[in-house]
Amino acid sequence: MGLPNRIAYQDQRYPYVVLAPIGKKNKQIRSIGHKTERGLLSRLNDAIVDQINDKSLDVAKIRPFLGLSGRAVLPVSFEKEETIHPHLLRPELFLWRSLPEDHGLPLKEEFLYSTDFTQLSAEQLYEHVGEVLEDYLFLSHISENDRKDWIDRISAAFHNHPIVRLFHEKRDVIDAVEVMNQSALLSVLNYPEDVAYWRHRVSIVMRPFRTLPADWLEGRGESCSHTKSLTFLSKERCICCSCERCDYTLHYYIDEDRVALEEEFDVDRATKRVMTIEKQFNEIAEQNQRLLDQLIQLRGLKKQLTVARKTLDESLDLVKQIQRYQRKVEDMETHPLLYMYDKLNRSRIPDRTSESELIWLSGIQLDDVRMLKELRDWQKIVPENVYPMTSHVLEELKNKLSEVRYEEDDIIITVKGRTLTYAETQQVLDLIYYYGTDYPAHTLVQVLAGKATNKLRKLHLHETRWFGILSNWPEKHIQKLFNQLEKQGWLMKQQKGYSISDYAEEVM
Repeated sequence: MGLPNRIAYQDQRYPYVVLAPIGKKNKQIRSIGHKTERGLLSRLNDAIVDQINDKSLDVAKIRPFLGLSGRAVLPVSFEKEETIHPHLLRPELFLWRSLPEDHGLPLKEEFLYSTDFTQLSAEQLYEHVGEVLEDYLFLSHISENDRKDWIDRISAAFHNHPIVRLFHEKRDVIDAVEVMNQSALLSVLNYPEDVAYWRHRVSIVMRPFRTLPADWLEGRGESCSHTKSLTFLSKERCICCSCERCDYTLHYYIDEDRVALEEEFDVDRATKRVMTIEKQFNEIAEQNQRLLDQLIQLRGLKKQLTVARKTLDESLDLVKQIQRYQRKVEDMETHPLLYMYDKLNRSRIPDRTSESELIWLSGIQLDDVRMLKELRDWQKIVPENVYPMTSHVLEELKNKLSEVRYEEDDIIITVKGRTLTYAETQQVLDLIYYYGTDYPAHTLVQVLAGKATNKLRKLHLHETRWFGILSNWPEKHIQKLFNQLEKQGWLMKQQKGYSISDYAEEVM
């Protein structure tokens, strides 16, 4: 940390200045031979002394930050031609980093002040040196803690900001408002003009909280996990913390241990608005008692069907298998009980534990709001004892699956008058499963055709169990067979050869 001793050069004529070579090929300073350089260093040293005396600056803190002994407090860089570099070094260059000792300091614009101090008048130099010393004093204080410690302090202060504290205190309501604002249930609420007004107010009420980055709000006292940039403002004694990924910036005032957000809001007003937006929605909900009752009834139906969950889940699985064989979606409404169970199973209707209708309704997710219209019919379907009915449905589906399931001699594909049975299709797919992506299509065709080429012999493919199983097929028809299998969804074309599809894997 600080300025490497090996490259540091101090001259007793300029006790408050320490010299260092700048540039990778510039490894050391031998002497200060030029009259111009000596004059500049003398002026700079005098300006430092004047600032220390006029402002009673405690510059002693700068020395441990730079790793210096003696009275020197300000580094000045020398170029290879033993001329002074016209821009002073920023203290950020020395903060939390070790610099190499075998060559000069990095010549990077980000670590240099933009002012050319060699062209300044005495008064301008005095002002510039004052600003630079202020920066060095501020960063010497910053250096007493590591980077992580400052980010932790900034994060803690962020969570202690009044608007963020309000967010944490009212998070259940704020989250409920955001969810409900996008809920399909709004479309079935009575008095749409009241709903429209409520949604308009949501955009106003939620604005302070929507400006807060989501990743910073996940844990109390923590910030996002992304890399952050810190900029130091010595005049304000402030750290500007930015996260590019979150597109978020805030200012941390170190003496007050507080943050200022990019946009500040009236916390008292925001608190009242959050309470009001919840109250307004609850009033709308209370005018929709029929809907609330329907939701409770749907929850009751779902609970009633859970006693036969195992049978119903098995039935749903059979429906999926039937769909695979038929290559079409099974009409679930032919099994009303199963259709109802599937819809309810895809829905989330929590118990009504909160007094706030807003919080309860925000936790409800219906597979389809049409379920509310279907409720009356569903209530007629479900008997007190659901198990016998679900068992009957399961048996019906088992019978249907046995009807649609492929038999070994079922014809799957016909190519130019040549047929391929289910058993033969399984063998072809078996070959593709093991070798489909290892060899190009024409090699796989030759294996099935039983053509013992030199290449196949070298690869020992003529010894596999698939060799010649379609020996009565012309090779060009086998290639067309692959095309048909791909078209029907059994195979998927790859960069080299084929692979079997998820559908084929399920059916087989």
